[in-house]
Amino acid sequence: MLGMSGPLGQWVFDRGQLDGASGIAGCVLSARGAWDERDNASLAAALHAELQETLGRALPAPDWHRVIRERRATFSCRPGLLRPPAKTALPGLWLAGDYVCADYPATLEGAVRSGVAAARGILGVLN
Repeated sequence: MLGMSGPLGQWVFDRGQLDGASGIAGCVLSARGAWDERDNASLAAALHAELQETLGRALPAPDWHRVIRERRATFSCRPGLLRPPAKTALPGLWLAGDYVCADYPATLEGAVRSGVAAARGILGVLN
């Protein structure tokens, strides 16, 4: 995982490091932005250029690309929103993720904090 500082890309994940899909990178762009106006081919080309700039080196041209525009990936985080706790009513079932009770909106940081809280809760039950 690498943070990008370009005008479009925010995060890039090396799929080869995650699941063995060597040569595949996944870029994440959140919320609304300049990318909404781009077609898929120009968006992929711009992200490729940003990744090269971020890494400070040339990369081979992509053989293909796929753009997924998920408009409902993030929930509407507003004050007073009730979110489920990590511990559920089912024995042994715990929840973690960016939606679960956290002080942060739907972010990677919120998901990590939620996972840590769930792990601590599980350890507390086991000890």
